Amino acid sequence: MEFLNSNQLRVIASIVARYGEDGSADITTRQNIQLRGVLINDLPDIIKRLREVDITSVQSGMDNPRNVTGNPLAGIDPEEIIDTRKYTSELENYLTNSGNGNPEFSNLPRKWNTAVAGAKDNFLLHNDLIFHPVFKNGILGFGVWVGGILSATLNAYAIPLDVWVEEKDICKITGIICSLWRDNGDRFLRNKGRFRYYLNSIGIEKFRELVEEKFGTLSNDPGSIFNEKQRSLFGINKQKQNNLYFAGLHIPVGRLCVEDIQEIARLSEKYGQSEVRLTEDQNLIIVGLKDNILEEFGNEEIINKFKLNPSHFSASTVSCTGSSYCSFALANTKDIARNISEKLDRELELSEEVKIHWTGCPNNCGQAHMGGIGMTGTKVKKEGGGTEDGYNVSIGGRQDHLQTLGETEFKKVSKHEIYNLIKEILINKFNAKLKT
Repeated sequence: MEFLNSNQLRVIASIVARYGEDGSADITTRQNIQLRGVLINDLPDIIKRLREVDITSVQSGMDNPRNVTGNPLAGIDPEEIIDTRKYTSELENYLTNSGNGNPEFSNLPRKWNTAVAGAKDNFLLHNDLIFHPVFKNGILGFGVWVGGILSATLNAYAIPLDVWVEEKDICKITGIICSLWRDNGDRFLRNKGRFRYYLNSIGIEKFRELVEEKFGTLSNDPGSIFNEKQRSLFGINKQKQNNLYFAGLHIPVGRLCVEDIQEIARLSEKYGQSEVRLTEDQNLIIVGLKDNILEEFGNEEIINKFKLNPSHFSASTVSCTGSSYCSFALANTKDIARNISEKLDRELELSEEVKIHWTGCPNNCGQAHMGGIGMTGTKVKKEGGGTEDGYNVSIGGRQDHLQTLGETEFKKVSKHEIYNLIKEILINKFNAKLKT
């Protein structure tokens, strides 16, 4: 669902509108939209209405393949090596039987994440299977990386399988890799069921041999090259098409209300090509803006809320849904993440971006260990008895050529103390300065 047209947005808004203040929509770290506050009795009608505009939730939860993510700028990116839309669609259709459900991949040991990079700064190594576009002997294909995991018990970025495949074989090798794990992964201990545990148990060289037995002779990967840092997608930026631009809007912690969704649909129709893109940082892109309307677009009232050039800490904050809606969450995330980012923007200056990630529980949907600073929800004891929200804090995650995950350095930090700790870390570890 990384691409949405204005009609799809209006249908999503109409669904959420039924639930008043309890209803909202969250942009997720998988370039999806999750509808919040809906009633279970309404689900048949909701699913029907989504299907009518080509949106599906088939195999989006439980032990299934999640949606395939790609470059949010696919097809318009001046720096893209390959347009990922064709390949994410092919993989999505393959894994889910074109949205009708695929029994072959519907009973996996745990969830499965696939991604296709389109440019050198598409950082996707937290997925189980990643395809990086690479030329070999003048032919454009994909280098294959495997084993990314963010979880309660293990966090690791993917590693190269030393395999290069032609474009036509992307589904074939996906099926082989996923089925090897499906048939041999641990189904007795759920906390050991993820693909990386199986990969670690037999080793990357042995796993490559097993893949080769099913695929045939494998070609070696000439190697992927990553940019030193990710581009900012905020603001007005040129597309690869002449005289067209895209607008990157900051959606604070990814949360949208009904009126927001309706207004974004209107903007995409009035100024663009009736299309928006969703990013893994929980933000939104409107594409196809012509140069003669850019000033008028920037003066729209909603741009004051969803800024083109957001303040540093607000822009770099990512959060899962937290205890507001998720039964697994041990702590609030979105509210406290937004409040703290706004306070940091008022009090600190920083020359280089530091990503700040919040996740409500160790399942790590908010990708805490990918952040320069990451908060993972927990419970801490209160004076006088009882518990309250708290956080374990990791430091040092990077989403660039260094490929580093954060290490937990502080545990059981109360919600009342977390702001001062984050501020202290920013000053001492990342050279933040107090505003004068």
